[in-house]
Order: sequence, then structure tokens, then C-alpha cells
Amino acid sequence: MVKCPHCGGEMEYLPGTEIIKCEYCGSEFSPLDAEQEKQLNATEHKVTETRKNTETKEDETYEAHIFTCPQCGGSILSTDEAAVTFCSFCGSQVTLQSRLVRMKKPDRIIPFQIGTDECKKAYLSRVRKAIFAPSSMKKDMQVQKFRGIYMPYWVYSVGADDAIVVKSSKTHQSGSYTVTEKYQTTIQTSGSIDGIAYDAAAAFSDELSQSLAPFDMDKSEPFNAAYMSSFYADKGDVAERTYEDEAIEVASQKIGQMVLDSSMKKYGVTQEDITNAFATSEVKGSVSYLPVWFMALKNKRGDKVSYAAVNGQTGKTAVDLPVDFLKYIIGSLIIAIPIFLLLTMAVTITPTVLSIIVMILSGVVALLTNSQLNTVYLREKRFDDMGLASTDKALQAEIKKVKGKQVKKKTKKTQQSVGSNILGSFFMLPVIMVAGFGGLSDLIYDDDLAIGISFFAWVAILIIRLVMNLASRKSPSTVFSMKVPFSYKLKTIWKPLAGILICGLVMIVFPVDDLYYYLSDIVAIILAGWTVFDLIRGHNKLTIRKLPQFGKRGGDEHEY
Repeated sequence: MVKCPHCGGEMEYLPGTEIIKCEYCGSEFSPLDAEQEKQLNATEHKVTETRKNTETKEDETYEAHIFTCPQCGGSILSTDEAAVTFCSFCGSQVTLQSRLVRMKKPDRIIPFQIGTDECKKAYLSRVRKAIFAPSSMKKDMQVQKFRGIYMPYWVYSVGADDAIVVKSSKTHQSGSYTVTEKYQTTIQTSGSIDGIAYDAAAAFSDELSQSLAPFDMDKSEPFNAAYMSSFYADKGDVAERTYEDEAIEVASQKIGQMVLDSSMKKYGVTQEDITNAFATSEVKGSVSYLPVWFMALKNKRGDKVSYAAVNGQTGKTAVDLPVDFLKYIIGSLIIAIPIFLLLTMAVTITPTVLSIIVMILSGVVALLTNSQLNTVYLREKRFDDMGLASTDKALQAEIKKVKGKQVKKKTKKTQQSVGSNILGSFFMLPVIMVAGFGGLSDLIYDDDLAIGISFFAWVAILIIRLVMNLASRKSPSTVFSMKVPFSYKLKTIWKPLAGILICGLVMIVFPVDDLYYYLSDIVAIILAGWTVFDLIRGHNKLTIRKLPQFGKRGGDEHEY
């Protein structure tokens, strides 16, 4: 611990000033001077100490208090002895249990540049722009719960081979011939890409940590415990190998951006070609402490938590922002009423036009819901956090089980891909109906027949898409190369799709009965509105997380 050389009081690091100040006598020092003073005092007053771990040298560790939450098991480190009265991870207002430990020093540290006041301003500026966010998140009292924490990050250095060989081709017309020229380009890429950072704490969501990126590693310094005065640190428990593949991918993309020039483009070389040909000589990871202002907010029932984080170097803010249903309804009505009035003034809304508008809106709702459910599924299963998965043996087993099923069951892949293409065909229905009705009605002078032909054209396209899909048997993959089951999405998406189908059938079966048009439109609007509420619930699932239980997750064999 860093004590004041004059009075022995607690020291406080002042962000952005390169100064640590004594809370009692007001003396000020640079962190480097304070560390040298500490080492000098330790030399003059040497104390013999029996070490439990003889393999770890004293100059490779630092002394800290580890505070553990009795509610969730989350732990933070501090060089100060002051009691901690709330947990940064679960938001519990409890006194954390403390014990003195020696921790392995990280290699480097970026001191806090953003102070408490700047952190509060950055957070409030962010949440006050979110008009649908709960009012409780915008109160000044909430920002008092921010805590400055040095988060451990794996910082990778990816070495590149001396040279890579890139094959490319260029095609051009020469008279009646198509000429393809093939090239082989040797590119010198010796060197390394440094400063690729990923958080090394499973407690810190990958999504939040990446939202705060980037940190400027050029401004990092050798670790000095003096910078931790009045701040905290999280324990690292994610293995170095966890993010190595991602670091290599980032390095390959940066190499592609750096070496590609106009002369290479002349020979058809693209950035993707260089990225694919990239070869590494070595990958090294080292632990650094990077500054983050962190806050946990419990919901009203106390069973979920939202997180907010501010980059302690740049002020970049990431916040879990749930949507308040009441605010959303009021806001939607305020926006919808003038839009409806403008629409009625610009367009003569006949029953057919109204049905087409409803179908288009339902298609948009279905598309948004489909995209949202991909993320919700992965978050619910916790498949979107590689750091957490690397430390949770039960989660690793579940991921392995799901991936195994998707590899073995080829028919399941086909069903998911078919479902995705059926969904895509439903999105095309409003477009085809509008285009077909608009074009054919002028040619054949029969609106009912034009609508019927348009609908059956859509059915024909749907069949063609299914046949082509069964032949290709391909579908997009997601995080961890997992595919979200279409059956999971169908539980929600059936509603707007059903609305589209009902409106389409009414156009065919009851082409001249306005009552059926209006009834089908009402049903479709209700189904679409129902889906919008599902969409909001899905969004809130992404922003309100289960209370963490760190002591029960079954990992922590890699601590830094």
C-alpha cells in the first residue's frame, strides 16, 4: 500500500494530473516519487517475512485488500483499507468482507484521466438523450454509485511473418474475348501489431468492454501501485488463449489496411486477399490495468441489474438502457398522430391501400424482431460472452453440446435455413403486392384480378426460393458458429407474418367487401402491436441482466 511519506496517511490519485495527494496533510507527490520513497523505506526497515509461495518474487507482486461481496461473490481489489459498503457488480448495499492478499502485478497500467465529475457528466449526457429510458436512471443520485475500477485486459502483440504471398486475378474484355490475368504478389509484412486489448475479467461483459474501446495503449505506463490510490481493481480470471484468434483476426485486418496501396490494386489485390493470406510468427499476451468507471443499478424488484461504464481515459460511455413501456406508448402516440394526419392529406387511403400499408409495416416489424431475437437468444444462453464462457465449465459444456448437435444434425440446419427463407419471402410480399397491383391494374383495368395475379406471383417466388434453398442448404452463422433455431424465432414472429397473410387472403377471397378489409387490417395492426411489445421486452432482456453469482460459476483457475 502507498502511504504518505510525511504522515503515513492514505494517498489519493488525482485523475489527469499525475499527482497523488495525502488526504490528511495535503502533501502532493508524483506516483513515481511515491513508489521510490516506499522502496527506500522498505530497504531501511527490512522485515523478515515467511512466504507461502516461494516461486513468486516480491517485486512481481503488490499488496492489496480483496473485498468480496457476501451476496454475489464478486471481488474487487484496493490498496486502501477503507471499508466498501456496496457491491459494484450486483448493486447490493452491504459491507464487503475484506482480507489482505498479495497479487501478481500486471505489466502496464493506464492511469485514470477522467475524474468523478467528468464521469458523471458523460453518463448523464448519455442517458438524458434516451427519451424512453426509465426516469430512475437519470437521477443525480444514481451517479454516486460509480466506482473507478482498473479492469484487467489481455493486451496482445501479434507478430507477422517476414513476407506473405497473395494470389489475385484481373478480368477484362479484349475484342470478343474475356481475358483473365492471374498474379502472385509477395508483400513484406515483418513486424508486429501491438495493443489489441480484450478484457480479462469474466465479470465484465464482453459487450460492455468492447463498447468502451479503444484505449490508447501508447499512453500506458509500467505498473505502479500508486496509481491505484483511491481506486479499485478487478481480478482477472480469463485465460490468455481465450482471445488469441480474435487478436489474430484484428491484426490481419490492420495489416491489410496498412500495406494495401494503389500499385497492388492495379493487379486486383484487395484488402481481403491480404487478410486471408496473413500469417503470424507469434502471439504474445500481457495483462494491463485499464481505467473504467463502473456502476450497477438494480431494477425495482431487485432481481435484475443494469450496468453503466465510462472509459476512464477517453470518457466514452456504454450503458444498458431499458425502455419504459409507458414512455414508449406516449411517445409513439405523439409521433403517430401527426404522421397519420399527413398521410391522409397526401394519399387517398382506400381499403386496398390501407391493407398494403399495414402489410408493409408488419413486414418491417417482423424484420426488426427477427434481428433482435438473434441477439436475445445468444444473451439468454450467455453464448455472446467469450470471457465468461471460458471460466464457466457448465456453460462450456452447454456450448459444446449445442455445437455438437448442429454439426451432427444436417436436417436441422436445413430446417433453420428453410425457415429463414420463408421469413424472407414474407418480407417480399408487401413489395410484390404493391408493385404488381400498381403495374397490372393499369394494364388489365381489373383491380381484383391484378391483386390475385400479384399474390400468386408471390407464391411462385416463395416456391422457387425454397427449391433453391434446399439445393444450397446454407444459412448464416452467429457467435460461436451457432445458428439460432428458427423455432425459437417463430414463437414471436408468427404474429406479424399472420397479419400479412390474413390481409393478403382477404384481397383474394373478398376483393370487393370493405368490411373484411378493415377487419383484417385491425387484426394485423393488433398482431403487429403485440410484436412491438415483444420487441421491447426483448430489448429489455438485453439490458437487464440476471444478478451475478461469481462464487457459483465454477471457474477462476486463471487469476491475475
